[in-house]
Amino acid sequence: MKKMSWEPLAEVFLFQGLAPEEMQTLCEELPEPEIFAKGDTVYSRHCFRRSVGIVLTGELRVIQPGDHGGRVVMNRLLPGQICGVAALFGDCEEYVTEILAAADSSVLFLSQEEIIRLMHKDFRVAENYIRFLTDRIRFLNRKITALTDGQSDDRLRRYLLEHGSETGEVELPGSMKELAQMLHMGRSSLYRSLDVLLAEKTVRREGRKLIIEDMQRLKADWI
Repeated sequence: MKKMSWEPLAEVFLFQGLAPEEMQTLCEELPEPEIFAKGDTVYSRHCFRRSVGIVLTGELRVIQPGDHGGRVVMNRLLPGQICGVAALFGDCEEYVTEILAAADSSVLFLSQEEIIRLMHKDFRVAENYIRFLTDRIRFLNRKITALTDGQSDDRLRRYLLEHGSETGEVELPGSMKELAQMLHMGRSSLYRSLDVLLAEKTVRREGRKLIIEDMQRLKADWI
């Protein structure tokens, strides 16, 4: 079996706190990544695979099938991000969402057995896994609160705060329609909320990116 290089996994939560030589030892027996062309199905609702997927290159979209054949984009997954964690040790063998490749992508799949092997080999992997699940539960609780109690402006502000980089850049999904779907907002409401932020110079727009100009104001308005 060809050895997997540790470099693409350096930013993955499972391996946080590990030195390069420790990561290389863990990666010696990992499988080869799988390649997906744009539009390919990575995870299907009715084709269950008990494994964690780590995005190495490209971009994936988490899709919720809607009524009458429609689809709602729930999330974007970029290199270093993962999918399939919640279902890895669960009893259910059917996903509630689907994951498609939004661009040519490569994904490393780690089976339940592989994850357990890594946890036994270095307990920090288990600690990182538990920490991720804890953070994910908190995130979902905040999201539920925002979607049920928050106004449209609140939903957009929360999205910007949660997805902004250290430099304040927020890369938008493929279209404003997709962003509106992710935030459970109408497009007109999203545009109105964005126009307010642009007018007050809290953010500015550069192509497919929003740049947070006044982080303190954005946080203060949310709080």
